[in-house]
Amino acid sequence: MTARTEAEGKLQELNRTLEQRAEQRAKELAARVVQLEETERRFRILVEGVTDYAIFMLNPIGTIVNWNPGAQRIKGYAPDEIIGQHFSRFYTENDQANRVPYKALETAARTGKYEAEGWRVRKDGTQFWASVVINAIRDSNGEVIGFAKVTRDLTERKATEERLQLSQKMEGIGQLTGGVAHDFNNLLTVIIGNLEALQRQLQDDDFDVDGLKRSADNAMRGARRAESLTQRLLAFSRQQPLEPKPIDLGRLVTGMSDLLRRTLGEQISVETVLAGGLWRAMADPNQLDVAIVNLAVNARDAMPKGGKLTIETANVHLDDRYASAQVEVLPGQYVMLAVTDNGMGMPPEVKAKAFDPFFTTKEVGHGTGLGLSQVYGFVKQSRGHVKIYSEVGEGTTVKIYLPRYAAPAQDAEEEMIRPLARGKNRETVLVVEDDEDVRSYSTDSLRDLGYSVLEASTARIALQMLESHPQVAVLFTDVGLPGGMNGRQLAEEAKRLHPNLKVLFTTGYARNAIVHEDRLDAGVELLTKPFTQAALSEKLRDIIDAKSIPARVLLVEDEVMIQMLAVEYLEEAGIKVDTATSANEALSKLGLIPGGVDAVIIDMGLPDRRGDVLVREIRASHPSLPVVIASGGDNADVSNSFRNTPFIAFVRKPYTSVELCRALRRFGIRC
Repeated sequence: MTARTEAEGKLQELNRTLEQRAEQRAKELAARVVQLEETERRFRILVEGVTDYAIFMLNPIGTIVNWNPGAQRIKGYAPDEIIGQHFSRFYTENDQANRVPYKALETAARTGKYEAEGWRVRKDGTQFWASVVINAIRDSNGEVIGFAKVTRDLTERKATEERLQLSQKMEGIGQLTGGVAHDFNNLLTVIIGNLEALQRQLQDDDFDVDGLKRSADNAMRGARRAESLTQRLLAFSRQQPLEPKPIDLGRLVTGMSDLLRRTLGEQISVETVLAGGLWRAMADPNQLDVAIVNLAVNARDAMPKGGKLTIETANVHLDDRYASAQVEVLPGQYVMLAVTDNGMGMPPEVKAKAFDPFFTTKEVGHGTGLGLSQVYGFVKQSRGHVKIYSEVGEGTTVKIYLPRYAAPAQDAEEEMIRPLARGKNRETVLVVEDDEDVRSYSTDSLRDLGYSVLEASTARIALQMLESHPQVAVLFTDVGLPGGMNGRQLAEEAKRLHPNLKVLFTTGYARNAIVHEDRLDAGVELLTKPFTQAALSEKLRDIIDAKSIPARVLLVEDEVMIQMLAVEYLEEAGIKVDTATSANEALSKLGLIPGGVDAVIIDMGLPDRRGDVLVREIRASHPSLPVVIASGGDNADVSNSFRNTPFIAFVRKPYTSVELCRALRRFGIRC
């Protein structure tokens, strides 16, 4: 009994201790709850007090679960209008078609965070430029239970940047003005003088044919140089659509040297050191002109008491060791352009920030700080590399490396006269141009080429003529037309009447109507003014002949035997084939093939980079272009990486003609 009594006493003591501990724990938990509630209350007040940022939560599939006042101010939706809706409704139709919002969630779930800038849509349908951050939220087991999304409206900042960029371009034009005016006066003297000589000789019954030809050639040469100057000015102000093309850097530098000498002034001597046997590069010549002028003007400012500017070209090879030490540089063959001055040079801290937008060491009113950032952006966009070498008191060298254009050079030079491409079977062209002289020149040129020609001075008249003349093969229209309907609107109405109608635009500048983000809209064919009969004939034939081709495919394959076999397969199936042996050549050809291609077949093992990297580069500029990926090994990783990407098919090497055609037929290509 004594032992039992002692045990009961100990049990009662233990119960009292447990009750005390439970009571203490309950108090601690209650305090913790109060603390959490207070933290949550403060966080809610903080989030609800933020109006400059849209802050809201998404569930794992992207449905909105809460909404702060900043989101309502920026996007226009009240909480009861948007909670429960999918966040993809904020994206543009093009982004939705390309599954951008879903890819954003996939990236955030995989890496923990997604960041981007782009156009977003408000409730009223207007668009704004947004900075977006999406963070994945995980439970204790690491599973994604939702996403936190923060959006900031950067529309005003983007507009400010664009205004400053325009200011930089206009500053560049100001630097060129003196030299351009001098050149134009010289060129007008050449043109007018030779035309006067032509008039005098034609009045003489016994005129000298060789003299007439010489005067005409001189006038044409002067006009061509004037055209080049005009296009350079339009490129600075972005009134001219810009397109990459193979560039002979030696010829480009030689053509600019006189202009640079006049622009920089007499205190600066300009020397060119051009390498023999220079490879061709692939880039936009107008943007390269802008880059060279920006570098030259920066060099001049670094030599206030005068000095020497040296422009040098060379073929170089960037090896794996050098490329691995740089940012976003691929090893391979490049064409190098170096601009060197013997001016003040830069200290290390200035050199480190030289490519930053708006960074400048110049006094207020003497520059926006966008010159070198334009150079950097242009070079990176061209898949190249740029490097600054500078020492205080010793001068500065800026080296631009542009990827070598690997396609074989054409035997014919630009100056070589080629036969004009003529019209066939009385093909009909409708010319729409409000300027009577330009319209007369265009129609006379087309009739001389063998085309049947109709003409109109306004879009309304052109539509009436299309209704009564269904045989029109090509609509050749100016972009700027009077009467309330421009050339783009005319083309849209004309295609409703005749869906198979081909359209060729012409313009002295193409602002907004057919150009966005400084590039031609997809599928647009343009012939810029002034144009020659030869250029018009070649462009028309490219457009008209494209309709007789069932399909056109770009084959990217570096193994010669496999390339030959694949070309044989495709041509036997009635498909026109263009070939490339490297990723750089493929990207170059995509920008040069008239009318584009219907699909691209890409080998995974290319000499300059992997095929899947090339696919992503193509997707950036051609989001809906079908791609067939060919691989000789296990392509499971590649298949998984493109699992949710539309317009992708796979074939495994060695493939047969049946397998290749089956992949192309998935995209509706007859094979």
